Amino acid sequence: HYKIIVGLVIGILISATVVYASQTVLLGNEISYNTETSHGTSNNIQGSIDELYEKITEQKNRMPKPNNENIISMYYYNQDKNSKDFCVTGDEETCKVNTCYLNETKGSCSPGTIVEYKVNDSDTVRFHVMHDDGNTMTLQSQKNTINNTVWDSYQSSVNTNGPNGILQALENKTNNWTNVNTLNYSIGKKESTLGCSGCTWTNNCSTSSYVLEKESVKARLITLLEIDALGCNQLAGSCPIWVYNYLKNSANYEGINDGMDSYYWMLTVNADPTKSIYVWVIYEDGRFTGGHVNANGAARAVVEINK
Repeated sequence: HYKIIVGLVIGILISATVVYASQTVLLGNEISYNTETSHGTSNNIQGSIDELYEKITEQKNRMPKPNNENIISMYYYNQDKNSKDFCVTGDEETCKVNTCYLNETKGSCSPGTIVEYKVNDSDTVRFHVMHDDGNTMTLQSQKNTINNTVWDSYQSSVNTNGPNGILQALENKTNNWTNVNTLNYSIGKKESTLGCSGCTWTNNCSTSSYVLEKESVKARLITLLEIDALGCNQLAGSCPIWVYNYLKNSANYEGINDGMDSYYWMLTVNADPTKSIYVWVIYEDGRFTGGHVNANGAARAVVEINK
């Protein structure tokens, strides 16, 4: 009768195993498997799932390799807080990767596009696209490059001396930005690359209040004509948020507060002879207005890079 006894014992063991298995939950990190066949580094299922997710996410967010390898990342700019693609600084989780640097069509990278760029071997700076010429892009730094600096270091209370103070400070700060193009520009001369240096208004920039010879530098200041092209006027909030973001009280106008300065300087001065003490500036409330040449303001680097 030994066969009957063995059968009973086996039956009891199978029943017990089924009951135990039905009441047991094995965690992913308690199950091991061969890492050679999985091509991963983890020796359990849960770790491998996490590793696979990270690889998928990395692949999803990876940009196609740009010709200019100093472009670290680019994002579509969208200041609509209700949008699923809301992105003002590049730090928002909703930011969407932009690969417009692959497109050599003029204007393919729209104004505001966020660019994270390696300006030299050790420093990376965030910029916004001002305009795209197809093969090159003109960018403005997202935050102030220098702060608390006078426009005219001669402090003569007239704007006709030119921006000798602020431009020198900007050059000192950016002359090691070896990965941006060298700018050769002038303003106020007949053959100027940036036109006249004085404007009484955005549609009246026909006066050269000062003359600046051709400069070979890494960065310059923005002009009133460029600000006008971005939609700014003298009404608060008329500028896109990125234009006035990161000034002293910008949070009062949908932006983010930063630093001690309420405005940053332009290259363009007020050409009205009765207002020769004023230079056009971008103010913290999202408009352009006049700043006194002897007051302290900030500067944001305008640079040019290749796509």
